[in-house]
Amino acid sequence: MTGAAGEPAVREHTRPVAGETAAAGSGTAAPGSGTAAGAELPSQVTEFVPLAVTLDGAGGACVAGVTAEGRWLRPEPVTAAQVAGPDPVYAVHHPVRLPLGPATGDGARPEDRAVGGAPRRAGPPAEPARRAALLAAVADPDVATAFAGGRSAGLVAVRPLGYRHQRSTGGRTFLRLEFTDNTGERFDWIVRDVRLLDAGPGEVALPAGPEAPLLYAAVGLTHPNHRFPGRFRGCHPLVVGLHPADGSPLLPNETSLEGTAGAPGTA
Repeated sequence: MTGAAGEPAVREHTRPVAGETAAAGSGTAAPGSGTAAGAELPSQVTEFVPLAVTLDGAGGACVAGVTAEGRWLRPEPVTAAQVAGPDPVYAVHHPVRLPLGPATGDGARPEDRAVGGAPRRAGPPAEPARRAALLAAVADPDVATAFAGGRSAGLVAVRPLGYRHQRSTGGRTFLRLEFTDNTGERFDWIVRDVRLLDAGPGEVALPAGPEAPLLYAAVGLTHPNHRFPGRFRGCHPLVVGLHPADGSPLLPNETSLEGTAGAPGTA
């Protein structure tokens, strides 16, 4: 795929992420790594770290994350039961291993992969310093670069200006985040991070404003629905994951990210 006219050149996310090999896929390769398009082996076992885990009000779930080489992947399909509940198999920063093959059908995005078997947890999350290093290593310079070259998932450093709940024309209420990226451009997008799904109006107590700490926002595009022509190729842009830049948990109740002294196989 190529980007729309005027988009910046895509940055290839295939370099190793320093210090994250054990946490994000030691000994495994992402589908397509080192092979030409169309030559991917079906159902290749792959390990990646989810940076975006979403669930909408209708039960639609989605997951995207990065391999040890920094390659973005989006396994499909994903069920609501796999991202929600007391012990979901997909959780932010928790490595997952599963068989993945090339996406089939029209409209497949560069990150899309077909699930060829049951996903399984691949160990605990890395410690905060290593999570922070991973975020910094895979982040794009700005929103435009994250979505260049036909891509539909990426990570961007943002300044959160404010959170609010807003009712849509269809009567549903969505959490929205207003933010700027490194270019200073202002955005106002729906947040689909599963960790914030149940937060009602006035219940999101996250820092926001000109002096708020830096966040990394995982951003994603929906499939084209042709109601949003122009900049994002007919897709709806979303914030699909939020991450403090220092690698700390986003919310006080994220006990699954506490006390992780290191990734599997590390001292």
